[in-house]
Amino acid sequence: MKTTSLLRGFAALTAVLLASCASNLDTTRVPMSASVSPKQSSVVGKLDQSLNQYRRSIGKSAIPRHASLDRLAQQHCMFMAKNRGKFELGSANISHYGFEERTLHAQRRLGMSSVAENVAGGVIRGDIASQLTGAWTGSKKHLYNLKQDWDATGIGVYVADDGMVYATQIFATKSNSQMQMVDRFRQF
Repeated sequence: MKTTSLLRGFAALTAVLLASCASNLDTTRVPMSASVSPKQSSVVGKLDQSLNQYRRSIGKSAIPRHASLDRLAQQHCMFMAKNRGKFELGSANISHYGFEERTLHAQRRLGMSSVAENVAGGVIRGDIASQLTGAWTGSKKHLYNLKQDWDATGIGVYVADDGMVYATQIFATKSNSQMQMVDRFRQF
């Protein structure tokens, strides 16, 4: 009897704690058809050039863009903008929230193995691409991701009307495992 009462009490306490930790994030999907303006597309292209120029300056090869990873990165930027001010860890405006789902998508649907991500956000005036590159290369953890050997990258940028910029870069390596190849062939 005491065990049952203790278990019920523990379950009730756990439910209350989990409910208090639950976020009020808007996790609805962001439509991609209208999400990238010509200005944002231009910033993404310049950021890609700037990041690859940095890589070449340290003796690394450029990372080719991957359209599906671009979409994942852009969706994450839109998600951060939609949930501005609601994140609890680090910054209230930027987050890696949902990284596990993006990783699983890259692994299962795109045949990638290793996946990493850099995010940034803030009000940026002037050359957005060079300032984001400077921020990521000036940060030890972001620089670590940027300097690794990757097979593909996806870049997304969203610029809000008030100048708030959200940026995401997803890095991935293609899987060469036989199991993953078998899994891909089973999908046909």
